[in-house]
Amino acid sequence: MAKERKKHIICIANQKGGVAKTTSTAYLGAALARLHRHVLLIDSDPQCNLTYSLELEPPQLDFCLENNLASVYESGQPVEEALVSIRENLDLIAASPDLVMTEVTLDSQPDTLSGEPERLLNRALAPIANRYDYILIDCPPSQGMLTLNGLVTADWVLIPTLASVISLTGLERMIEQIHEIVQGEPPLNPNLKILGVLLTKFRKDRTVEIELEERLRSLPEEFTVFKTVIPDRSQFELLGELKAQTGKHLLDLSMVSYSLLPYLTLAMEIEKMLRQRSWAQSAGT
Repeated sequence: MAKERKKHIICIANQKGGVAKTTSTAYLGAALARLHRHVLLIDSDPQCNLTYSLELEPPQLDFCLENNLASVYESGQPVEEALVSIRENLDLIAASPDLVMTEVTLDSQPDTLSGEPERLLNRALAPIANRYDYILIDCPPSQGMLTLNGLVTADWVLIPTLASVISLTGLERMIEQIHEIVQGEPPLNPNLKILGVLLTKFRKDRTVEIELEERLRSLPEEFTVFKTVIPDRSQFELLGELKAQTGKHLLDLSMVSYSLLPYLTLAMEIEKMLRQRSWAQSAGT
């Protein structure tokens, strides 16, 4: 029987694209696995970037064609049957381009799949959730049903953002959606909280980015801006860099790459943050 763990379900979401959601999901998952946490990655984006970035072996890719998040939604396939082992302590539920039509069905004909279509993922994960310390959900850059399912399922939201005016506008819209989910009538997930805002692709040599970072950290908002900042070098296209040089993938947990290092720092910051919040809740009860 699998050990029951104190799971943390984290939705990595932002309605704006290009802010390193997929990168952050992959590297944070790898970093937590390196810290000996059991991690499940869920690719909820029809573009399948997270799935493809993990460089699955051909038999695994063939498996994922038939067993993925779309098949979980559409046919009620148990998620246990869609799990793929990526590295030690690191599993994946793959995405499929079929998620495009899944989302259309969830929007236009929800009763064909569920009476509560926004809770499909929540119910599907229930049998296996306690096997993991962390479940990370990579959401598409939209407000659609795939993202909504992630937010309804999660305990926490991690919001990656660039230090740019456009990205900060997207951050505001993301926070508005979270408020609707928490405070709506009825609330879809009253326990959902913002874990933090993560600055990504950051350039310290750009004055405008430094100024926007200072502005973001000074806002009297309810969210935390992580101390960890992801430098511009840690980008999605670098996933193949180490393999080209050494034959090893950047998510190989036997070593620490330049791109993985800031996410190890982030993982440790998140672990400390969650411990402190757990202690605060215990003290308040």
